Amino acid sequence: MRAARALAFALAAWAGTAAAWAHAVRHEVAVGEAVVVVLHYTDGEPFAFERYELFRGQGSEPVQTGRTDQQGRLVLLPGAGGAAEGWRLRAYSADGHGIETALDFAAHDGAAPTSAKASAPADPGWARAALGVCLILGMGALGQRLLRKKPA
Repeated sequence: MRAARALAFALAAWAGTAAAWAHAVRHEVAVGEAVVVVLHYTDGEPFAFERYELFRGQGSEPVQTGRTDQQGRLVLLPGAGGAAEGWRLRAYSADGHGIETALDFAAHDGAAPTSAKASAPADPGWARAALGVCLILGMGALGQRLLRKKPA
């Protein structure tokens, strides 16, 4: 019975790690007459219908607030010379996941990213592999501890 309970606990802990990896939020910026920012989770799912706030410079009051659309997009119309100013974005979901980042329009030089993942950081595949190895070793050690014979 103890082994079954330990196995159930280990499986529940392992199942919870996938959700944690999927809830990091990334962003992409496309600059033209308007600035389009696309937000998505690391698994590619759009950060849809979630709240956001845009701040100019180090200001404490947002200049624009709203919700992202179905594809996780928000649009900013900075106006003449407005793209050169510093902008900060804060987006968050009801469960507390989100992102707060500076938007650097000059880095995109007026052009959209060349691919959907161009401005997003690389997925830490090695971290997932290391997590998997640690979970397997941990479950093995737990199994050894629970299944060993007790001294008489």
